[in-house]
Amino acid sequence: MKIFLGVVAGFFLVLAILTAIAPKEFKLESEIIINKPKAEVFGHLKFLKNHEQWNAWSKKDPAMKKEFKGTDGTVGFISAWESANQEVGTAEQEITKIVEGERLDTIIRFKKPFEGAFDSYVTTKSVNEDQTKVLLGMHDTMSFPMTVISFIVNVCLGNQQKIKANMDESLTNFKTLLER
Repeated sequence: MKIFLGVVAGFFLVLAILTAIAPKEFKLESEIIINKPKAEVFGHLKFLKNHEQWNAWSKKDPAMKKEFKGTDGTVGFISAWESANQEVGTAEQEITKIVEGERLDTIIRFKKPFEGAFDSYVTTKSVNEDQTKVLLGMHDTMSFPMTVISFIVNVCLGNQQKIKANMDESLTNFKTLLER
């Protein structure tokens, strides 16, 4: 019985420590300089259908089922996908805000392999008249127990590094596409 109580106490101690150190906010960003004017870069970015050409996750399953709802490039447009690939999953991305020429905000809602949602954004900033800095980011605010789960999955198990690598690959693909 003492061993069982020790294991239970140890479990709750570890849980308390993880709860204390696990961040309540998840934020990742990646950026790249593209050798094209800002208007041209944003003109491509604001249409979610265009993202299929360079998005690293889209390239992981060319056979995924896709569905689009609404008018692309406008608030409320939804790009949905279904994939057997666990890294891609089943989800939808909805445009929530557009600041023309500057920023595209979306929400991504996952259904499989897990349920969840987070905010995603892309910003453009002129470096000079022929170069644009593109920043791709994602953000989520969580409460217990999601803080602990996110910490374990994203930090301890390395999922955060995979996500960042896919973001970097996406931006490299986008740069290659536009600079051809």
